[in-house]
Order: sequence, then structure tokens, then C-alpha cells
Amino acid sequence: MKTVLVVDDDKMIVEFLSESLKKAGYEVATAYGGKDGYAQAVRLKPALMVLDLMMPDMHGFDVCQTVRADRSLNSMKVLISSAKGYEVDKKAAKRLGADGYLNKPFSIEAFLGEVERLIGKPQ
Repeated sequence: MKTVLVVDDDKMIVEFLSESLKKAGYEVATAYGGKDGYAQAVRLKPALMVLDLMMPDMHGFDVCQTVRADRSLNSMKVLISSAKGYEVDKKAAKRLGADGYLNKPFSIEAFLGEVERLIGKPQ
């Protein structure tokens, strides 16, 4: 089963995305901040990290850059999920190695479609 790691400091968003992913058939892990998200990624080696940008302990761009510098996480995809919809943010995410970018709010169909595009169906 493919594991998706959801990293966000907003508990409601983490719970909503986690439940949606589980219903779709994915294995889900969660983290409530950038530092914990990176630690979980190293420990679990998920197929995908869904990553918020604006978190108090470590900005999502810093997490993305750290993940991309870690050879053990080369195969993990990174999907940015952020309320910041500026083109400059999207370009920065791509430059830092993100594989996708979704602006909040988004539909669950768009979210699951992007997850499937990045890592395929759960089985």
C-alpha cells in the first residue's frame, strides 16, 4: 500500500485530508509541523508528502529543500498544499523540488486527482 504523509499545522486540515486519503485506499501518516514532517519522512519513506508552506516551526519551502537534499528520500514526491497562490510561490516550490502545487481551498476531487497523478492509485 502506498503511504502518504500529510504535514500541516492545522489539525482540521490534517484530519480532513487523512480521512479522504484513507477512504481512497491510501495508507496515511501525519505530522503537525515541518520538523516533525521531515523526521516522519526519514523514518517512513512515504511515496508522497503533502506539505503546507506556512508553519511556525519550519516553513514548507525549508522542508522541501531539506527533503530534496536527503538522498534517502529521492523517490518521495512532494505536493505543496497552501493558501499562498502567488505565481512566485509556485515557481519557488518547483525550483526547490516540489512535484505539484495545490491552492487552498481545493476540492477533494482535485486533491485526490493530484495524489493519483503523482503516485498512482493506492494498489
